[in-house]
Amino acid sequence: MILESGLNAYPREPGLTEACSKFKPTASQVKAFFAKAYPVPGRFGSHDRFAPCYASGTMEFSDFGKVTWGLTSGGTASYTFDDGHGETIQLFYGGYKWFDPTACEYGDGELEIC
Repeated sequence: MILESGLNAYPREPGLTEACSKFKPTASQVKAFFAKAYPVPGRFGSHDRFAPCYASGTMEFSDFGKVTWGLTSGGTASYTFDDGHGETIQLFYGGYKWFDPTACEYGDGELEIC
């Protein structure tokens, strides 16, 4: 379930809130992303693929219970297990299909706009 999307982690940055409002992944895109995403070190999302635009939501697994997730427009995400321990796993998948307003920051944008 997607709870929020099109959000900006740095609302004081001029123009970024408007740009991030265009990050609206669909439920199908989120599902496809998490089906293909793989674990990465935490620093990957905060340095190599940092993107301030994000969405968040919840998922439930039959064998592990509920998780809260956060997903950035740059293809990084995290799961936090809602089991009382708060374990978090960082994920990445670069083949996402949503619009990424900050794609030019890490070279994934279309040449016409970068």
